[in-house]
Amino acid sequence: MNDSEHLSISKLDAAQRQLNVAIRMLFSEADPVATHTLVGAASLLFSDLIEIRNPERSWDTKARESNSLKKSEYFQVMRRDQNFLKHAREDHEAVLEFNPEETESLAFWAVMNASELAPLSVEAYVYQLWYIAARSPYSDPEKSPLREAVEFFGDLRTLLRADRLRAGQLALDREYLRGA
Repeated sequence: MNDSEHLSISKLDAAQRQLNVAIRMLFSEADPVATHTLVGAASLLFSDLIEIRNPERSWDTKARESNSLKKSEYFQVMRRDQNFLKHAREDHEAVLEFNPEETESLAFWAVMNASELAPLSVEAYVYQLWYIAARSPYSDPEKSPLREAVEFFGDLRTLLRADRLRAGQLALDREYLRGA
């Protein structure tokens, strides 16, 4: 693209692009702070879009209600790290104890909201299955949705994080080679 070209981009397209790049960054173990920041930006766009277009399908609402949290409490928990990474006005001397694994959950909820707005990208589809294979609470691999995730990845729950991420990267590469 040269200097005179501009992009016309919708909020949905921006969110999808941000999430796709963030998923590739996550699987490749790129900088975890930059990855979380990008996941957070995509997640916020998807949350806003689902609340406007189809609020009864919001995965944020489902998670908030299942945990009996007020909306402000839920977003304070879900956006704590993201807000720290983008604001300094009130806490410019603060230090965050950051756990990069929290990015995985934020990305999953972004993918779930994305799935209610448009067909999932290859990255988002692979990530959705990866997260379920890595984090499902079901002990029986025959229970849906774990069954599809285990068929795609195997059971990732007992692997070290680096090995789980490598499995995600390999699956994403495989899907692109297949021309998905």
